[in-house]
Amino acid sequence: QLPYIDRVLMNISDGKLIPAKASAGEIDLQARNLFMSHFTFLKQSEKKEGFKTLLWDTSLGARIALYPNLHIADPGWRAVFRNRDFRHALSLAIDREEINEVIYFGLAQPSNNTVLPQSPLFRDEFQTKWASFDLDRADALLDGMGLDKRAKDGVRLLPDGRRLEIVVETAGEETEQTDVLELIHDSWLKAGIKIYTRPSQRDVFRNRIFAGETLMSMWSGVENAMPSTEISPHEFAPTSQQQLQWPKWGQHFQSGGKVGEAPDLPAAKELLDLYTSWRLAKSSEARGQIWRRILMLDAEQMFTIGILAGVPQPVVVDKNLRNVPEKGVYNWNPGAHFGVYMPDTFWFDKAERRQAQK
Repeated sequence: QLPYIDRVLMNISDGKLIPAKASAGEIDLQARNLFMSHFTFLKQSEKKEGFKTLLWDTSLGARIALYPNLHIADPGWRAVFRNRDFRHALSLAIDREEINEVIYFGLAQPSNNTVLPQSPLFRDEFQTKWASFDLDRADALLDGMGLDKRAKDGVRLLPDGRRLEIVVETAGEETEQTDVLELIHDSWLKAGIKIYTRPSQRDVFRNRIFAGETLMSMWSGVENAMPSTEISPHEFAPTSQQQLQWPKWGQHFQSGGKVGEAPDLPAAKELLDLYTSWRLAKSSEARGQIWRRILMLDAEQMFTIGILAGVPQPVVVDKNLRNVPEKGVYNWNPGAHFGVYMPDTFWFDKAERRQAQK
């Protein structure tokens, strides 16, 4: 099979060290734990260390999204989060263009957490509905909810008199999320909403959400945002406990009603009914109609708040490694990360690299 590679050696490292190892030429092929914040740093080291840095597309519905926890144990906060106007106001108070320029060099696309333009199901309104930066409109929505009273420092007050202060929890695995939250903090504060960031470990992060202890979390958007009508819309309906916006509804579905809670919001019920209808649909045309209704309902309800989509993925490739595409899509589903590009056909254009390393 020579010159094709016949084995892969994977070194386990702390994720925070991987950018430094990649820039030092210690890795032949790497994408995981590399972010746009590392791109300039990597490009500066390319010539000296003998690698190149590619920018691949990604297929996440949003690189980063906010997840209001509709199952927060606190009844006061639960009522606020389940009010669609509040979710709309949160989205309108985010300056996505600023985040794009400051964090992503203007290379991303301000967007809801929805399908991408590469999907045949895409419509502009799915991506842009309630996603413009409009503080006046956000203020009007919040005032209309009865959140018009403010403390002396301008922070709004909940109906029970508590300050409208939201702790946003992250898995603490990357600084990118914290950087984005700092910018959101500034624009939300202008709307009278104060946020704090709490990083933790992934297991703790998820368990707190499942237990109803987390107000809001930050994670990536839907995994496969390039679906066709034949791809399941399960990510847009309450079908899994791992969906951070409605874990108990998802748990109820997964367990066949044994645990969790049945959806009690009309829009969530409709999404689940639509998902069931898609599974039973007998034609591609019928499945397409169901998909479009799901996406329209999702954009209108904004159960998750997408920030940006289409963030490029840096991919570091040794200069002697061949058959790695210059352009690709880096994602687990679809693509299996590098898997869809058949790594067993990669090869080194350097004789000594073709021999097993002792």
